Amino acid sequence: MGPRHTQGLLLLFLLGASSSTEAPEVQCFKNVSMYIEEKDYHAFTWTTENVETCDNVTFCQESILIIKAAGTKTAILATKGCIPATMEEIMYIQHTPPPGLVAVSYSSYCDKSVCNDKDRLNEFGNLQEIPVTPTVSPTLQCPTCVALGTCDSAPSLPCPQGATRCYEGRLEIAGGGIESSVEVKGCTALMGCRLMAGMLTVGPMLVKEICQNKPLTQTPKAESGATCLPILVWRLHLLLPLVLESLVHFS
Repeated sequence: MGPRHTQGLLLLFLLGASSSTEAPEVQCFKNVSMYIEEKDYHAFTWTTENVETCDNVTFCQESILIIKAAGTKTAILATKGCIPATMEEIMYIQHTPPPGLVAVSYSSYCDKSVCNDKDRLNEFGNLQEIPVTPTVSPTLQCPTCVALGTCDSAPSLPCPQGATRCYEGRLEIAGGGIESSVEVKGCTALMGCRLMAGMLTVGPMLVKEICQNKPLTQTPKAESGATCLPILVWRLHLLLPLVLESLVHFS
């Protein structure tokens, strides 16, 4: 009886220890927003009370894609929820810089419950200040529009200084609860079907860029001697601020 009783207590202890080491459940805010701002995109808000429970080893995410054309509307596609991830990180990407069309995105992964709680653009770093070059005397005019689905009309507008061509394309976006397309027309200085600069993901969103029925299906590689497109990527692993803080503390 003694040995059996001891073995039973040991088994219960091991079971309790294994259950106590399981990763706690993570809950994340869950929301999808597909939005066309006709005036000031800074007015966009992203509040929600919807919460979902994630599987183990899953992070919370909040991701946003903004596409703006000078003198016209702004498309905002945003998603919050759970996502499988390996580490915390923040990524800001300027896909297409001015002059003309501007495309920027932000995504963040975090591992604390309801940590994906940003609700205004001024909390997303440089997304709140998308630079747009002023228009000048028209030497080039392009049909200009940004719309979910298709543009009902695309007025021909003068291009900003430095723009050299007209862009006409469509972004097909799927993932993170979003299933939509965005039609984009406007002035740009970039050549080819490069509004997203070859980046095909924004957080959980998969993005396929189509121009003249030719989809961009993979990130082009720069050949020797080729000029890289002006894409700005800021990727911040959340460990870095802690390291910098420690360096400051001990300096």
